[in-house]
Amino acid sequence: MNPSAPQPHSCVIVDDNPLSIKILEQYVSKNPKLKLKGSFTDPIAAMAAFWQYGKIDFLLLDIQMEISGIDVARMLRNRVKFIVFVTAHSRHAIHAVSDGDSFLLKPICYPTFSATIEQLIGRTRLQKEWLS
Repeated sequence: MNPSAPQPHSCVIVDDNPLSIKILEQYVSKNPKLKLKGSFTDPIAAMAAFWQYGKIDFLLLDIQMEISGIDVARMLRNRVKFIVFVTAHSRHAIHAVSDGDSFLLKPICYPTFSATIEQLIGRTRLQKEWLS
């Protein structure tokens, strides 16, 4: 293992639709810059798991669930670097701007997923360069 190689970014998926989770898990596994820490259909179980995970880099979060993904995002904001809302409803895009860092509109294709992740990772890289 190359000690200078960047570590993959940690990722958690929360979506009440098992098919959406399966698709997102496949996309995360295809991206060498990401490492899946966990997937949850239950937002309460996901929030409880964050006590074990500590801080993570990416939270892929459905909006319309038993507990609103927007409320989950607000509760976990200080533990997540990037919140990416995943929704089938474009009307929720405004929440992605105010409560998250980006959003993906279902059905999600891999190129769009990958571009969103790259954009957010690039934002971090630019911030580090600007601060140094």
